[in-house]
Amino acid sequence: MECHHNYELCVQRVPIFNHLDEETMQLIFNKIMQRSFAKKEHLYLAGDTIDSLYVVHKGRVRIYKLNENGEEQLIRILSHGDYTGEISLFNPSLNNTSYAEVLEDAEICIIKREDIYQLMHTYPSISITFIETFAKRLSESETQTTNISLLDSRSKLMMYIENYREGNMLNLSLTKKHIASYLSMQPETLNRTFNKLDEEQIIKKINHKTYRILQENLNKLI
Repeated sequence: MECHHNYELCVQRVPIFNHLDEETMQLIFNKIMQRSFAKKEHLYLAGDTIDSLYVVHKGRVRIYKLNENGEEQLIRILSHGDYTGEISLFNPSLNNTSYAEVLEDAEICIIKREDIYQLMHTYPSISITFIETFAKRLSESETQTTNISLLDSRSKLMMYIENYREGNMLNLSLTKKHIASYLSMQPETLNRTFNKLDEEQIIKKINHKTYRILQENLNKLI
C-alpha cells in the first residue's frame, strides 16, 4: 500500500533525507510503501534477509539481540522518524542477528534497497549522511558495550539517568524490564538499584515512571 496519508512525515524527520529540497523529497515519497504492524509483531527476525529500510511513522519499535543463553539485550528503541535495516541493506551477505519488535501499534514506511541505491547515486549527500549516522551508532554501541562490561549496576543506572534526564526529572519512556535489558541487568537488580539511589537521596521516586533527580551532575558520583 502506498504511503499517501500524511506520508511526508515518514521521511521529513529522517536525517538522511530531511536536508533535501522539496522536489527531491517528493521523488522519495513516491517510492515509499506503508505497512501497519500490531503490537508484538516483528518487522524482521534474526536470520531474515533484509532488503529494505524501515522508517517509523507512528508507534515505537525495539531492536534487540539474544545472547548465547537466550537472554535479550536491548539495542535501541525507535520512534517517529527513526529507521532500521541500514546495515543489512548495504551488506546483503551479512547475516542479520537482531530482532525488530513493535512495542505499540505502528505504521512503518518501507523503502526498497534498489530505490535507496538509486537515490544515493543521484544525491551523494545521502551517502555522506548515512556514513555519519553509521559512525554515531557505532560510537553509541561501543560506549554501551564498555559501560556494560566495566561498570557496576549502580554506575550503569546513574549513567542511564544522566543521559535520559530532562532537567531535574527522569520520565521513563521504557518499561523497567526493557531498561534492565538495555543495561544488561536483571529486573530485580534494577529495582534494587533504583531503591538504593532513592535511599542515598540521589533521586526521589514520584511514581513508578517518574523520578526527581536530587544531584546536579551524576557523572561526578559514578
